[in-house]
Amino acid sequence: MSSYVFPIKAAVLTFPLLALLITAPFLIYYYRKYGQLGKLRSLILYSFVFYLLCIYYLVILPLPSIDVVAQMTGPRYELHLFQSWHNFLNQTVLQVNNPSTYLPAMKQSVFLEPVFNIALLFPLGVYSRYYFKLSLPKTILISLGVSLFFELTQLSGLYFIYPRPYRLFDVNDLLHNTIGGTLGFLCAPLFTFFLPTRNELDSESLAKGQKVSLLRRFVAFMIDWFVIGLVTSLLSLVPNPLPNKLTVLLNYSFVPFALEVIIYFMIFMYCWNGQTLGKKIVRIKVVEKDRNHIRFVSLVKRYSAFYLLLNGLLQIFQYTMTHLSTDNHTVFIAYVTFGFISLGILLLFLFNLLYALIRRKTRLFHDKASQTYTISTLKKEVEHANF
Repeated sequence: MSSYVFPIKAAVLTFPLLALLITAPFLIYYYRKYGQLGKLRSLILYSFVFYLLCIYYLVILPLPSIDVVAQMTGPRYELHLFQSWHNFLNQTVLQVNNPSTYLPAMKQSVFLEPVFNIALLFPLGVYSRYYFKLSLPKTILISLGVSLFFELTQLSGLYFIYPRPYRLFDVNDLLHNTIGGTLGFLCAPLFTFFLPTRNELDSESLAKGQKVSLLRRFVAFMIDWFVIGLVTSLLSLVPNPLPNKLTVLLNYSFVPFALEVIIYFMIFMYCWNGQTLGKKIVRIKVVEKDRNHIRFVSLVKRYSAFYLLLNGLLQIFQYTMTHLSTDNHTVFIAYVTFGFISLGILLLFLFNLLYALIRRKTRLFHDKASQTYTISTLKKEVEHANF
């Protein structure tokens, strides 16, 4: 039993890191397709990832030492199909005419191992039919393919990390795993009867995707600043053609930041009519009411209030806090005053953000200051889906 518990414990410990790594791709994909990921869909997808992690660890763990594996002399593979059935008939206490031997026989490893291999891919068949909407032939092929991947992982000694296989490659496992996936497909309705169908999940996500959540905007924000950082890093590799005076000016952190905001979030965004690369990826855009094309002045107001004002206030606060050691009483009072004013405005923004999260509001202070709105660009797809 410990050989099964240990891999599951390892999966529980490593799953949070894996979940963190795959969250961004999940969000980007489902924001582009539906405009929303959804709580139930998230639960289904992450449970599927956790399941895959568990069965992979069950196949490879526990890991023996390389020295121990190098001294192994047992068989590397079993190519006789139905050998497990033959072992069950000949190596158990089972006597067909004696019912008292049935339960003891089912407790022996030659019975439990095939049953375990059938159960291993049973959930895969359920997921394949319910969420991925695969047909029975495709589910059979997927189950066989996953099983073959596991068996080749064992045959290769964990991708040639070990000098030889430390577990047996068995064609009977391919058969049992495939049977498990097939049974899971056939029994899926029994396990998913009370759950909404995949089509219902999609329709609900498309409908709710019309309301742009703050998380969706945050994903766009992260993509945009990743792009800006990447471009800035590439430009830093190019020899600087600017005069010395301009180079000195760029050494002040606020100046390059302001240039990035102006070029990317004002000029570029105006040319792309309210969209950036990040917004394009998650399918949202910034618009003005009753205008087909957003005005440049509105973008200036919006991002000056969000980026330039907040960054400027943050720098003022940092500067005043690091210069409070001055002996000049008047200057000290001025630093404290400006520090508290800047901190107060920053806290107001934080309060505005928390209020929007708690009350599920979609407009922040810079939206209102510029009279702009963030909308989803999935409207036509929703209308098409409803028909």
